[in-house]
Amino acid sequence: MLAVTVRLVGVLRGGGLFARGNYDDGVHFAAAMGLVNGLLPYRDFLLLHPPGVVLFLAPFAVLSWLIGEPEAVAVARLSWMVLGGVNAVLCGLVLRPISRLAGLVAALYYALSLGAIYVEHTTLLEPPATTLLLVALVLTRLLGSADGIRTRHYVVAGLLLGLSPVLKIWGVVAILVVVGGIGFRRAWRPALITLGAAAASCAAACLPFFLAAPAEMWRMVVVAQVGRRRASERVAERLTDVLGTREWTGVTGTWNHWLTATTVVLVVALVICLIRVELRVIAALMITHGALVMTTPMWFLHYAGLTSAPIALTLGGALAAVMGWTAGIRWLPPTLAAVAAGLVLFLAVPMTRLDLGRPFPGQSLAAAVADQPGCLTTDWPMASLQMDHMQTDLDHGCPFVVDLGGYTYYLYDSSYSDVSRRKNQDWQALALEYYRSGEAVLPIRFSTSAGFSKATAKTIAGWPKIARVGPYVVREPQPAGR
Repeated sequence: MLAVTVRLVGVLRGGGLFARGNYDDGVHFAAAMGLVNGLLPYRDFLLLHPPGVVLFLAPFAVLSWLIGEPEAVAVARLSWMVLGGVNAVLCGLVLRPISRLAGLVAALYYALSLGAIYVEHTTLLEPPATTLLLVALVLTRLLGSADGIRTRHYVVAGLLLGLSPVLKIWGVVAILVVVGGIGFRRAWRPALITLGAAAASCAAACLPFFLAAPAEMWRMVVVAQVGRRRASERVAERLTDVLGTREWTGVTGTWNHWLTATTVVLVVALVICLIRVELRVIAALMITHGALVMTTPMWFLHYAGLTSAPIALTLGGALAAVMGWTAGIRWLPPTLAAVAAGLVLFLAVPMTRLDLGRPFPGQSLAAAVADQPGCLTTDWPMASLQMDHMQTDLDHGCPFVVDLGGYTYYLYDSSYSDVSRRKNQDWQALALEYYRSGEAVLPIRFSTSAGFSKATAKTIAGWPKIARVGPYVVREPQPAGR
């Protein structure tokens, strides 16, 4: 309940359930809208992720036919918040075989961690992937004994784990760590059973899309991601987001006492988990997932959600170990747990001031273009959803582009592959062509400060205004040369 409340309050204080979103959530929901309307990602439109999130959001896309697109998005966002509460409980259940008190502290940490709160306030990839990993750990009870664990538990755990890379390719790492942990802690036969089940569910989910467009799926999901330009974030900047210290200091990219202290605590906890045999699978998750977020070419705050569960389990596991070492003094273990819980609550005070998302005048914009015939194009798919306009465009056969920015990486093999989007003439031409494919266009994401060249921005600024609501301007695209 605490986890859900923190996420919901942050959203209500910010943009609300009908907010503009963080771009990716709109891409995911729009892709699901395309799927339920008979369009396949990779074959019919660009999607730079595996198809898992499209499948997970498909029921909400269908729901939009009954209650409207903005309301369906709101229900999906609430469901992701509930998933955050489930993930917090699962963190506690993972540690339950060795210490219930440490499990409660881990659950509390996850509920209040910045990375988890951010990814679970709207429909991003990491929350369901975290759920799949944690359920697999609970089913196999890797931190406890094998008593009562049967082959079916490994099969179900494997089937669930196999869906993790279907959401995000990085899920392959989670599979390998859990399978390795089963082999190390139990035996290699159940490990191979888990691995086989994971391969089966992953193949079952991905194969239909791959068979429909094998070359395009490979190019979008694998090659385009590998070809991304490396960003310039420093180690301290990424650690600041991962550990949530920005909410205390407001400073990113530099070392300070808060960042240093939290890093030291996490490293000590990791060492303790490496010492204890039953906790090494947690240490492996922390090391591998930490390496992923620290080495990925680009950095976004939602990547911090990938490490929220491993950090919570690492801190909880280390607390359990210390409590075990001090068990001879009856009052000390519960005191340590109480101090740890109090410290988590103290460090989470800034989370009570979070505001998540930007308000968006979807209804007002929809009313302003209600009499405008034809297709509406936009570089921010959530805008179309909040205007309840996407299904209308799909029904009219309008060009379906859910990730205009993603074409930057898809055009990796052009002569502009190693330059910024602003200098990528292929992408500039593609963006203008897409804008011109509709009778009205709502530019939001791109400008001269974010993606557009001066020439492209000047062209768009010269198009007639159809309507203006606050900072948002709907324009009438003009043919090239006019």
